[in-house]
Amino acid sequence: MSIESALRIKKIREYRNYTQQYMADCLELSQNAYCKIENGQTKLTTDRLEAIAKTLDVPFESILSSEKQTLNVENNQIDKFYGYIENLHGENKEILLKQIDYLQDQNQKLLNTIELLTKLLQTNSNT
Repeated sequence: MSIESALRIKKIREYRNYTQQYMADCLELSQNAYCKIENGQTKLTTDRLEAIAKTLDVPFESILSSEKQTLNVENNQIDKFYGYIENLHGENKEILLKQIDYLQDQNQKLLNTIELLTKLLQTNSNT
């Protein structure tokens, strides 16, 4: 496996807020063995690469692809993020939950502003 693929695995794991220990547990490896995967020091079998992709919830090919990856977040996947939060340490978990609450509040304020502006535009276009 190329170092680029190993770094891609690491980047996706970090994006998902998974620890190396969590990944190692899911893959039934030691944390040290998993660390070697992310450092490109271990050759991977197709089965192991498929297991990593499944754990990271990404297509198998995206790990091997040299194209720049974009990780999209859809509204219907918010529950997954709460699952990822469970893998964080206590202090980090509380901080992240507070940030989520704040962002949801800000989102609601923006939606209210959009609604108000839309009404104003409709009123102005009718006059």
